[in-house]
Amino acid sequence: MSEADDRAVPPANIYEGNGQLSVAVPLPGVHHEHVSVSVQPDRLLVEADGKYRQESQNYLQHGWHVGAWRLDLPLPRRVDPAAARATLNLGVLVVMVPVSENGAGSSQPAVSGG
Repeated sequence: MSEADDRAVPPANIYEGNGQLSVAVPLPGVHHEHVSVSVQPDRLLVEADGKYRQESQNYLQHGWHVGAWRLDLPLPRRVDPAAARATLNLGVLVVMVPVSENGAGSSQPAVSGG
């Protein structure tokens, strides 16, 4: 099994407003320096590694994952990757990118933390 296969898939909310798509992804335990975002005209790839893994804990209830994440998400509208922005604040990554029918190329926006 590869490292990518060991990564959990986080949920994502996609919403559109003011001519842009926004994707919100909860990433508990992840610092903005350990997140990679890649935006293509029709796809978003997020890879993250939480440095606070807790596999050795004696859980009585385990409702959420901390560790490695990978999201490969087809976007419902074409976007302009060159104008993508990403922020990670309070454990939620938000990627904002303008809708553009002529979107081309790809971009890896730096993730800023808050």
